[in-house]
Amino acid sequence: MAMKRWLASALSLGLALAATPAAIGQVSDREIPVGNATTLRLNVSGSIHVMPVAGLTSVKFHVVDNGPSTPPMALTSSRAGSRLNVSITGPSSNILPFVGASGYELQLSYPARMHLDLREFAGRVHVDAVPASMQIYDATGNILVDDASAPLTAEADSGDIAVTKAHTSITLSVGNGNVTAALAPGWRGSLVRLESSNGNLHLSVPAGFRAHYDVSTGSGHVSNPLRGVARAPLVFMLAEQGDVSIATL
Repeated sequence: MAMKRWLASALSLGLALAATPAAIGQVSDREIPVGNATTLRLNVSGSIHVMPVAGLTSVKFHVVDNGPSTPPMALTSSRAGSRLNVSITGPSSNILPFVGASGYELQLSYPARMHLDLREFAGRVHVDAVPASMQIYDATGNILVDDASAPLTAEADSGDIAVTKAHTSITLSVGNGNVTAALAPGWRGSLVRLESSNGNLHLSVPAGFRAHYDVSTGSGHVSNPLRGVARAPLVFMLAEQGDVSIATL
């Protein structure tokens, strides 16, 4: 009986907290002027949707609450030379038993001309486009990049990385997860680098693509029907445990 009363009390408390209005420090529809900053360094925990916008002069944040309630999050910012630093912190899950983690997505709109250094600690990353060089680190979660027109470096400790359209050099690496990348027609770059400690690697290239290939796996199968060309851009693919494959779009 005591246990039942405790569970009922904990559940009631969780429901009450879920109905509590967001704290004053809640990150929702916040805006930070960019000024003369050319690089945005962002530290965040929780899923994020990155949307570069041409002509924008500020960094804008919006929280989409998928329920049951958005946890309180705090935003801090600072400047160091031409770099704007922003950190957003908040609990990634509810500490009460039998009360599910809040589901939310942070939407980031920022000037397309800025270089982005994104560090994600627990959540997925979705990037609409890479108009200026970008670095992404994700400790736990998948990374999806739709269109990379500028150099991209992405790393995930645990999660998959997928780039649907790359126009120039990319460097993608995962600890535990798969990496897939597709190069756009007219690709112009010097390097395609895909690595995984435990997972599969797959690269799609346009017809007529020319490269020098260094493709291998420690434990798995390699499939590359394309001939290498000397003094051409390098395609380096290494899976310690997993299959490696290249195919024409």
